[in-house]
Amino acid sequence: MLIYKILRGPEWAALQSARDTAGSPDDLADGFIHLSTADQAPETAARHFAGETELWLLAIESDSVDTALKWEPSRGGGLFPHLYATLRLSDIVWARPLPDAPAGHLFPEEISGHIDPTRTQFDTFKALPRDRPIEMLNLVRLRTRAHYPESHKLAGETVSGDMAYASYGRESAPILERLGGVIVWRGSFRSVLIGPEGERWDRMFIARYPSAHAFLAMVTDPDYRRAVVHRQAAVRTSRLVRCAPAEVGTGFG
Repeated sequence: MLIYKILRGPEWAALQSARDTAGSPDDLADGFIHLSTADQAPETAARHFAGETELWLLAIESDSVDTALKWEPSRGGGLFPHLYATLRLSDIVWARPLPDAPAGHLFPEEISGHIDPTRTQFDTFKALPRDRPIEMLNLVRLRTRAHYPESHKLAGETVSGDMAYASYGRESAPILERLGGVIVWRGSFRSVLIGPEGERWDRMFIARYPSAHAFLAMVTDPDYRRAVVHRQAAVRTSRLVRCAPAEVGTGFG
């Protein structure tokens, strides 16, 4: 899995020049380099780098530093990755600027993700015709560990993204069936031939609904709203694309 380090501009420049680093002054004082998971990184930025500019987000493959990596309790009792060694430039998978904004630092999609529709996206969906069949293309990437809200009974439990998404599927299935929905295609990801490097999906399927009315009835159903918490906890990022069924044939286009 990827883990992350936030460095200030001069610290990133020093790492590039020296090819390794023992970390920031806080790291040196504590005797290890503080790292974060994707779930932890935004809060780390908010707590320790609020308002700072010229920051860099570094992604590190945990396997490359595994022998010197310890998962230890820290903020709120959560387990954080701590590196008891220097961080080498060769350990960095990618480095990207972490710009500041009024609402906080702007993390790339690998961290922030697309989990729920924006208000504009949902309004656009509702404005389309509702009385005809629709097919929803689902592409889902899961978290390594599910992230439940503090009020949920599973908050703090060790639940994988895969397990949480399975709970979502199991609890939402009766509602999907009751409203006439069905999964018409499901596949397994292999590789990206054309598209962003490093993109992958853990779940890929197409759900067909008898109408957009049925889809809207599903997402507003009280039982579904309880089930969808599992999806929100499980998903790192996703795509949900509304399609109109069309005739199939033997040619492209």
